Amino acid sequence: MPPRGSNCRGFTLVELMVAIALGLLLLIALVSLLVSTVNSRNELDKTTRQIDNGRYALQVLTENIQLAGFVGASASTAFSSVAPVGCPGTLAELGYTATTNPGTSVVPYPVYRLDTVPACIDHVVPGTAMLLLTRVSTTAATVATADKSEEYLQVSTCATDTMPFAVASGASTATFALMQKDCTSGNLAPLRKIVQQLYYVSSCNECGTDTIPTLKVAELQKGAIQISAVVEGIENFQVDFGVDMDGNGSPDCYTSNPDNPPATEVAVAVCPQTTPPYDWTQAVSNWSNVMAVRVHVLGRQIDTSAGTVDTKKYDMGLATGTVGPFKDAYKRTVYSTVARLYNPSGQRETP
Repeated sequence: MPPRGSNCRGFTLVELMVAIALGLLLLIALVSLLVSTVNSRNELDKTTRQIDNGRYALQVLTENIQLAGFVGASASTAFSSVAPVGCPGTLAELGYTATTNPGTSVVPYPVYRLDTVPACIDHVVPGTAMLLLTRVSTTAATVATADKSEEYLQVSTCATDTMPFAVASGASTATFALMQKDCTSGNLAPLRKIVQQLYYVSSCNECGTDTIPTLKVAELQKGAIQISAVVEGIENFQVDFGVDMDGNGSPDCYTSNPDNPPATEVAVAVCPQTTPPYDWTQAVSNWSNVMAVRVHVLGRQIDTSAGTVDTKKYDMGLATGTVGPFKDAYKRTVYSTVARLYNPSGQRETP
């Protein structure tokens, strides 16, 4: 029994209610902080992923544009050019035609813009660019190591060879008889696999399953077109082509369509005329003189952001100008760069 007069009573009901209320306030504050932190982390992840995707798309496109036009030998300076086929089904449609005169031998344009969707791709986002790149592999092969299901180019560096290059599948070993610079019999020129890549924006990554806009590439592999996703979250893709008007290897004017350049893009006020005057009506010359490509990629978050309304406009170059505002809950960023075609432009530089 406690001593008489001691104060041993517990908390009153009011005190308990006050303590519970304070505890609830603290708990609510902690939960709110936790939710805010999680939401901020999610938004940061979305933004980081968007930036990474946009930069990666730009990197892939830049690296492959820089390699465009590579044929494995400097003799390519004498070759003529022709528009490549978007979905080559035969060896002839690859665009390589050899004659005894190198000046009349033909290789495909290093870069080319398709205006009509070819049969080998689908789900192309309307109004976006379809960029076709052609070259040969940077890795050389021999007749003995060539893959029989691939197509190869062999460029002669021997002055006594009657043909400047040969094109055939790896199974046609007898076709590849061109020699290297020393013209020693049996010292054959290397083979290089023909590479053709068509970059475009698809409205889906796994079509039929999602609706995530995705940069894809349709690539010639083992005699057939194989389509693969490059990176998700790419909503728009546009290109401008830098044309060398005076033959020094540097672009003097940019146009969205070398086939038929809009007058506003090639006016003298925009593109000072050369001497002799440059003729913009010759599509073959325009494409052959493309020395750089200005790339514009519009990256979009894959998931929406609560409370976001996209009211911005985005500059996508000469072909489309600005796009937007989209007024949806996705965040976007434009990524742009200029990629030089090292192989065609390097051949024109004065030492």
